[in-house]
Amino acid sequence: MRMKKWLKRMAILGGLFVYLIVSSVLLVFYGPFEHLRSMVVGSILTSRHPQYAEYFLSQEKLKQYQPLAMDVAANGDAGALNNYSDITDDSIEVLPIDEKLFTGKLMIVKDPKRLHVEVTQHLNDVGELVSDMADRVNAVAAVNAGGFLDVAGHGTGGIPLGLTITHGKTIVQPTNDPIIGFNRDGALVIGKYNKEDIPSLNLVEAVSFGPQLVNKGQGMITSGDGGWGRSARSAIGQRSDGAVLLLVVQGRGTGGIGATLKDLEETMLQNGAETAANLDGGFSAEMWQDNNLIVPPSNPLGERPVATAFVVSKH
Repeated sequence: MRMKKWLKRMAILGGLFVYLIVSSVLLVFYGPFEHLRSMVVGSILTSRHPQYAEYFLSQEKLKQYQPLAMDVAANGDAGALNNYSDITDDSIEVLPIDEKLFTGKLMIVKDPKRLHVEVTQHLNDVGELVSDMADRVNAVAAVNAGGFLDVAGHGTGGIPLGLTITHGKTIVQPTNDPIIGFNRDGALVIGKYNKEDIPSLNLVEAVSFGPQLVNKGQGMITSGDGGWGRSARSAIGQRSDGAVLLLVVQGRGTGGIGATLKDLEETMLQNGAETAANLDGGFSAEMWQDNNLIVPPSNPLGERPVATAFVVSKH
């Protein structure tokens, strides 16, 4: 008799659990909360499994939620780049980011010439942890940088995607993705450039990712929140005085549910960015300083091997 009662209770609890799951899904995808639906669909469409969204919404409906393309960026203008070669202030400032839905850190590096791109030492095989890259080159700080591919599914982060330059050496040739890098004068170069014009930029460090968030002190997202949903994210920008802004926020249940692209854009603008771009995010997003992860990855398994990182040298 007790067994029957126990089984009955378990059946009721199981049914209640299924009901809650189904009703929650129906509420998200078919309920009146458009902002919630946009956030969830955007997160799915920018994940590794965007096809899952088709289980709930038609192709016609999904067109309304298409995220901002990663290659969105202003056409580059080499003549508009400033010269920051005379900056000698080697200070670093770290500001807390504490918003309702996300938290993180904004690192301000006064001398842009201290920024370099490090590439996994296991290129075309597996990636390397951001902390290991920083430690290997005796850096004082680092954040994850560009996108990457795996090699035949073995390991993670073995192949950098798009133009990749480290210490003046080109590792991967340019594609059509936006450029995010530094030239010899310390200017942060962000935008789209023709392949034949890239040599004239005198880039010494570069990765490829996007979209661009700020151009000439103006936000690039003119409507909506970018359509990427909320997640842990990283971004890089530069002020008019040459200082570099490195932004990393947490998400996916750690330190909040994450930031939208619009959140990144607004944070950059509030801190004086003249130019800024989104970097690789999700489980890759992290910030390291002085042997500590001051913004740990949202990945429950810890740091994720990546292909590239922006590191801050000691001098």
